Amino acid sequence: MSDLWKENGSFLFGTCDMFETYGIKLTERSIPQDVLMPGLRARKQTIPMRHGAYDYGAHYYDERAIVIECVTKKMISRDQSREIAYMLARKSEIRFWTEPEKYYIGRVYEAPTLEQLRNVGNRFTLTFICEPFAYRNNVTAAFVNRVYSPNYDGTAPTPTQIIITNTSATTSIRNITIVQTIKKESL
Repeated sequence: MSDLWKENGSFLFGTCDMFETYGIKLTERSIPQDVLMPGLRARKQTIPMRHGAYDYGAHYYDERAIVIECVTKKMISRDQSREIAYMLARKSEIRFWTEPEKYYIGRVYEAPTLEQLRNVGNRFTLTFICEPFAYRNNVTAAFVNRVYSPNYDGTAPTPTQIIITNTSATTSIRNITIVQTIKKESL
């Protein structure tokens, strides 16, 4: 897979290089517009004859919206615009040139308006509705002295999958214990 999307200020949607396939890149002044953090989902209950509300604690995040302004290097045909719309309506990984090692999982729900630019290209704005977190590629690490210590740089607890593969033809794997250490949140 080429890296034209990184070199030309574009994005990767699933395995599709949007610059190489459709000539789409982010405008000169546009980087992905994101929020500092997705909103916490409130868990509150108002109680009659009591001021305020009872807060059960907010532990889960809502979806995040990422907005990008795009231009094409040439006019896209109606067939190409339908193809792009069909693809972006699927849920997939989204990688931006500004942070290629991270990805979001999302899709476009609302139809963008396709503006013609003097018969040389198109401009449109995409709003991706994504899962709350940015992800990164899988980490492969080896056991050292029978201990596996993955380096987790995340900022929120997320589902994790650990796959242990025995690459030795002579040694078997037995008596595995996995211990989860959880950081305590500071108040």
